[in-house]
Amino acid sequence: MQTDIITVTNGGVGAKEAIEEAVKFAVYTGLDDKSALRVRLLAEETIGMVEALTGEFVADFHIENDKKCAVRICLTIKTLMDFAKKKDLIEASSSKKNAAAKGFMGKIRQIIENGLYSIDEVGSLQNEYGTINYLNLGMNEVAPGSAIHAVDYMWSLENYRNSVGDAVTSGDEQKKEAWDELEKSIVANIADDVRVGVKGNTVEMVIEKRQF
Repeated sequence: MQTDIITVTNGGVGAKEAIEEAVKFAVYTGLDDKSALRVRLLAEETIGMVEALTGEFVADFHIENDKKCAVRICLTIKTLMDFAKKKDLIEASSSKKNAAAKGFMGKIRQIIENGLYSIDEVGSLQNEYGTINYLNLGMNEVAPGSAIHAVDYMWSLENYRNSVGDAVTSGDEQKKEAWDELEKSIVANIADDVRVGVKGNTVEMVIEKRQF
C-alpha cells in the first residue's frame, strides 16, 4: 500500500499531516504497537530533518510497503532557490561552506543541502566524511528494486556502515565518532538502509525497514 502524498516544507507546513499518515499506515497494515511506534519515530525524524534544512525547500512525503519491504518512508525534496540565492547563502557562511554536521541525521541533512547547492560542495563533504558513492547516470547504476530513480550519485547507509565499521580496530578517530553517532541514532538503529539520491535540483531519500 501507499499513503497519501503530503507536501511538507522546512517552515513546518505539512508536518502534522505527515505524522498522521504514519499513524494511519501502521493501522492499515496491522502493525503491532512496537512496530507502529518505530514507523512513527522514523517519520518524526524525517520531518525533523526537513525542518532543519537551510534555505527554501519543499518536499513530497509518503510511506509505502510491498512484499519485499515492511516500510519505506519516501521523501522527494526540491529547492526553491535559484543559483543566486544558493550563492548568497554559501557566501553568508564565514567559512564559505556549511559547518560540519553533528549527528547522523545532521549528516543526511548536509548531504541533501550540499547536493542541491553544488556538486563541488558535495565533493568536499565526501573528502571530510568519506560517505558518498558517486554513480553514473542510469538505473543500471542503482541496486535492483531500489525506490531511488536514476541519479547523478547516491549515498547509502549500508555503504556508510561498512566504511566506518572497523572504527574500533582501525583506531581512526573520525570513523569512531561516526560509528558512535550511528549507535546513538534512532534512524540508524531502526532502519535497514537509508538511500539519498541526487538528480539535478531534486533529492530523493528513502528510509527502508525490510521487516518487523
